[in-house]
Amino acid sequence: MPLLLTLLSLTACKNECIHMCQRVDKWLNECGYSWEATFEKEGWSSIDDCYDDHWEVEEATERSCQKQAKRWDREECY
Repeated sequence: MPLLLTLLSLTACKNECIHMCQRVDKWLNECGYSWEATFEKEGWSSIDDCYDDHWEVEEATERSCQKQAKRWDREECY
């Protein structure tokens, strides 16, 4: 498991969408929400599902993810 986390942290620098998934996961953990409830429409049940959907993306999608990641940093628990 530590090797997987190390690899993910290395690739996160290169893929803004993976970084976004990590920020969403942090927010969910801090606020006590689940992936299933928050991302029911997407069918995500864990950060791994977010990674799977965003592992290889085009540049335009990465720019969008970068903006979304910043939004998740500002998102408050409700």
